[in-house]
Amino acid sequence: MKLPYLNDILLGKRYIGIEHFSLNNKEMISVLLIEKEKAALVISKKDKVSYCETLPDKWDKTLPFVLIINTNQVIQKELLGIESQDEKLLQKGFPNTNWDEFYFEIWRLKTKSIVVISRKIYVDELLFNYHKQGIGIAGISLGACSIVELMNYSERNELLTNHQTISWSEETSIITSSIIDLESTYDINGLLVQNCHILAFAGILRLLLNRTENTGNLIAHSNYLLGSYKQQSFFSKGLKIMLGILVTILLINFFVFTHYFKLAEESSESLLLSKSSVEDVIKTKENIQVKEQKIKNVMAITASQSSLVINEITKSIPQSILLTELVYHPLEKKIKIEEPILTQEKTVIISGTTIDNTAFTRWVKTIDLLKEVNLVVITHFGKNEQNETEFSIKLKLK
Repeated sequence: MKLPYLNDILLGKRYIGIEHFSLNNKEMISVLLIEKEKAALVISKKDKVSYCETLPDKWDKTLPFVLIINTNQVIQKELLGIESQDEKLLQKGFPNTNWDEFYFEIWRLKTKSIVVISRKIYVDELLFNYHKQGIGIAGISLGACSIVELMNYSERNELLTNHQTISWSEETSIITSSIIDLESTYDINGLLVQNCHILAFAGILRLLLNRTENTGNLIAHSNYLLGSYKQQSFFSKGLKIMLGILVTILLINFFVFTHYFKLAEESSESLLLSKSSVEDVIKTKENIQVKEQKIKNVMAITASQSSLVINEITKSIPQSILLTELVYHPLEKKIKIEEPILTQEKTVIISGTTIDNTAFTRWVKTIDLLKEVNLVVITHFGKNEQNETEFSIKLKLK
């Protein structure tokens, strides 16, 4: 169902209508949940149950509610005439009545008027009961008066409610009561609404259109309830929005502070580095140069002496031996910062595998006879996981 206008952010996009009605001396309620989807109304949930003074928990009590009171505590009277002054119609329909004790709503047709009244103490008690449950009533109507909001949206000239027949024809009775629970479905401008929810839907439509042709002190009270609901909604949503803005500002400040704090730290570190002692830089460079020179000396010695020893050793290697490692001047320990590089001078470590132990023994004796070799020590000899014979020998040079 399309609406001509619906842009009240304080009411949200979901609304609940409740009709209180009496059927066979039993008070019941008809509840309807309407949602707005792309400027159209859809029915999301509905129910009809006995009234137990509390609304079932399945209904969202934070939504705006419209209350339709159509019980046996409500009196509806049909009158000829449509006087513009409410007092004349009230006096005509209910003479000698103390109107300070009653709420009234008047629905005017072309030639007739429907005057509906109910005691304030009864209506206020219902409102208070809903208030205790945390339910905000944003609109209220008496009897079948809210049906006027549907006259421009239905092609039918007669509609059924939970216990009434309402006719637009003024030649007969406008409202006819019934004790039979009838069922019917109506097309209200494209939206299918059951008769048991027709008044609740009409009340929601009045809330959304924010206007009605009906008059009476109940209309004024309904406007008061709507204003109170919007005010409460404004403060509630406004508080959430302000808290959201405040949190957002704090987060932005936090990220900005963090960003500039990191920049300040980086600047401080750069400043400290730029102020480092020139002597420390020079000392570091000298240490590096000393170590570089030591490495060059070791490499020079290794290049000259190791080539001679390696040539002699490799000449005598039998085919049954496979070398895996040959280290000249091995390190005493791992190289560490600020510590000298220590090597085992005049030492060669040879490692590998052999498949012929006899050939290996002869080769070791051959190495031992070399004039450059002072001592040969077999540091390891045994099988590995692949069942190969591994060996490692250390040579002490002269």
